[in-house]
Amino acid sequence: MTITGSCHCGAVSISLPPPDYRMQCNCSLCTRTGWTGVYADPATVRIEGGERCQSYIQGDKMITLWRCAHCGIATHWTPITAAPDRMGINARLFDPDWWEALEVRYSDGRSY
Repeated sequence: MTITGSCHCGAVSISLPPPDYRMQCNCSLCTRTGWTGVYADPATVRIEGGERCQSYIQGDKMITLWRCAHCGIATHWTPITAAPDRMGINARLFDPDWWEALEVRYSDGRSY
C-alpha cells in the first residue's frame, strides 16, 4: 500500500508507504515553513515532477530542502550529510485526515 500527495498546484506528487508517525521539529527551518514531516527510505519513495523543484541547502549543509518552483510549497528534503537511508516528506502534502491521525514525535532541532 502507498499513499500519494502533491504540492498545491499538483506539479509535484510524492508516493510512499504509510509511515507510523510524523515529526514536529522546532528548528528555525521547520518553524518558519510550518513543516510537519514523515520519514521514509529514499528507495521506497516515488517523486513525479521532481524536475520542477527548486533546492535550498540549509546552513549546516546536512539536507537539501526541495520546493515546487511553481506554487512554492516545500515538498521534501534529501540528505547531504544526514543519514542516507532516510529523507523527509512534508506530511501536509497528503490528506489531513491521514496525517493528523498519526502519532506525533517531537525533535528539539534548536538544540543542535
